[in-house]
Amino acid sequence: MTLESANAVASPRSTWLVDWRRLGRRALLSGLVIVAVIALYRNAMGSQYGFDFHGGIWRAGQDVLAGRSPYLAPNAHTLLVVGNTYIDPPLLAVLATVFSVLPFGLGVALWNVTCAAAFVAALFLLGVRDWRGYVVALCSFPFVSSLALGQPDGLFALAAALAWRYRDSWRGALAVGALIAAKLLAWPLLLWLVVTRRIRCSLIALVSAVALLLLSWATIGFKGLVDYPKLLAADAQAFATRSHSIVAGAMRLGASEQLATALAIALAAAVGLVIVRVARGSDPGCFAAAIAVGLLASPLLWSHYLVLLFIPLAIGRPRPDRLWLLTAAFWLSPIEPAHGWQIGLVLFTATTIMIAASSVTSFTKRLPWCSSARVGRATVVHERVLPGVP
Repeated sequence: MTLESANAVASPRSTWLVDWRRLGRRALLSGLVIVAVIALYRNAMGSQYGFDFHGGIWRAGQDVLAGRSPYLAPNAHTLLVVGNTYIDPPLLAVLATVFSVLPFGLGVALWNVTCAAAFVAALFLLGVRDWRGYVVALCSFPFVSSLALGQPDGLFALAAALAWRYRDSWRGALAVGALIAAKLLAWPLLLWLVVTRRIRCSLIALVSAVALLLLSWATIGFKGLVDYPKLLAADAQAFATRSHSIVAGAMRLGASEQLATALAIALAAAVGLVIVRVARGSDPGCFAAAIAVGLLASPLLWSHYLVLLFIPLAIGRPRPDRLWLLTAAFWLSPIEPAHGWQIGLVLFTATTIMIAASSVTSFTKRLPWCSSARVGRATVVHERVLPGVP
């Protein structure tokens, strides 16, 4: 039998073959899009759309324009009753003044468009070119909840991406400083710069973070600065068991707040060390470890904070794979988890993603620009996420 006749015989059968894996991936992607659209539509049609933006950034921007302090008194009960007051350092409120002069509906719409564009730009900077990666990221529960609440996590993701993309220059250092000044849980990125021997960049990042904090606080006459640590403590106490943090999980199991905080710090440090170990001391591993420590050690870990997970994920695996699809598990837990197992699921999924995305095999198998180099006695892998990046 000739090759042509064999193909002719096989062709009728081949039409009935189904690539079930490909079909399953497409079904999952389609499901993510449908669920995300429905969730945003229902939120927009209700009274909770932009809930955090309204009581937080939008109102805080108006306070800044009026020279008032955007902060309430550091009282846990008051913060719990209000539910959506402004807590972050004043830098975000200063940046949001341009949105605060607009009507709320228009302001939150433009704010969300800006944050979504920033998130897309962050992924593009890190070399993500497959449209499926953008679908997974934009339709993930962390980012959808960020849009529903009007949170600035897309901007934080862009700052983190810039910090990595320009990690050897002052531009990356400024991005680190700005991110820390806007979101204090990003402080471990300073350790990343120090550990990777970017001492000059670490100094620029530290100075810029302090300068941005002081300059933004100066716009409101340094009101609320003295009581700010108490405000953070009161906020953590008010919402101690309502987020996905290790502290929340431990307190639900009966631990005291002090013990739960110590446990969170210890486990966050342990996860960071595991990530560095799995990555064999590589630069992406240290960067991912810094992100992980900041998130896991925080007394509050809201769902939208996990948008930052996509930065080390995009660095380690710019081509979307099954690890990207694992982020769909976040849809199983709402913004405020009702059960302890949901906290455990989110923490386990987030930790798995960060560890797997940072493994050396992610770079040796996926990225064609890897090269081995010996530093001291240890052999580590140095990679280029984008062509031409040192």
